[in-house]
Amino acid sequence: MAQPTVHVLLATFNGARYLRQQWQSVQAQEGVGVVLHVADDGSTDGTRELLQGLAACTFGAVRQVHWLDAPPRRSASRSFLMLLADAIRRCTDAEWFVYCDQDDVWLPGKLAAAHAALAPLAHAQRPALYGGRTLAVDENDRETGLSPLCARPPSFRNALAQNIMGGNTMLMNRSAAELVAASAASDVVVHDWFTYQLVAGAGGYVHYDPRPFVRYRQHGGNVIGSGLGWNARWARLRRVLRGEHRVWNSVQLAALQARADAFTADSREALHAFQRARAARSPWSRLAWLRRSGAFRQTPSQDAMLWLACALGRI
Repeated sequence: MAQPTVHVLLATFNGARYLRQQWQSVQAQEGVGVVLHVADDGSTDGTRELLQGLAACTFGAVRQVHWLDAPPRRSASRSFLMLLADAIRRCTDAEWFVYCDQDDVWLPGKLAAAHAALAPLAHAQRPALYGGRTLAVDENDRETGLSPLCARPPSFRNALAQNIMGGNTMLMNRSAAELVAASAASDVVVHDWFTYQLVAGAGGYVHYDPRPFVRYRQHGGNVIGSGLGWNARWARLRRVLRGEHRVWNSVQLAALQARADAFTADSREALHAFQRARAARSPWSRLAWLRRSGAFRQTPSQDAMLWLACALGRI
């Protein structure tokens, strides 16, 4: 039986310190073939030269490497969405797509496990998305803890208020990839949250894996970070109170509203109610609309933060 081919989207920027280890972990994947799509964002630390050296001698799972040249100084999310759209155009027979961060390490079986979860939906018109937990490590590769285990099932109402799966864990079938790539020109805060929102909103299948297959590197250059520990929770609360999450929601919701024609009727109703919860003038009206939206986070404490933020006009 032929091995599935997975198209891996690698966005880089000044990642030379960790990139070789990540590349090797992609090469070591078993049970799949890999086509790498690479976009560098104007690195100045030798990342591009390192990439060229690594790409010159493909072996293991890596079969081909494609390059995307684009103007530098774009966000990581912009790079990933551009890579996704380019991979779909370039490889018309591609079926599977994953995001790849430059500084992580993939554990053995990552791609095979993701493919096994979605294999029945390989050629389906229904979008399908896989994601799961990560194992956080520090800059010296010391383990610092697992990402929280999500007990409530993935859904658009959850995606409105929370992203439960990092892009470094995701795999999409072609239908999901085409759905997301159609918004490649949109402004989004983070590509992985938007991917979860869009696929769930369109009535897609979302599979959450409680097993970690990514060593998620934490260091000073992380765009988001793992969110583990009380310091991270306190920092998240401060961002909510300062209104940063409201700004993020405004950007994400504008991109979602532009694609509302792809959503189910139920998702459009939830989106409308969530927007009303943000726009209402009184705290009681905001809370009533939030309840009507059904938006939720994964734990009681996270839900409490959501309701507090709504009452204060900070969602």
